[in-house]
Amino acid sequence: MDIQMECKNCGQARLADLDEMIRILIDTSKNKSVYAGFFCKDCADELLDEDF
Repeated sequence: MDIQMECKNCGQARLADLDEMIRILIDTSKNKSVYAGFFCKDCADELLDEDF
């Protein structure tokens, strides 16, 4: 099921697959990672570029 999500960084609304989001949260929990929110592709790409 698709739902509308807002990017944590820029606030842009995008459609997201709810099933995929739930899988991501479960995997994050299994890996003892920190969940920080969802980013649109543009913001995620910018954040990755800044780190490297």
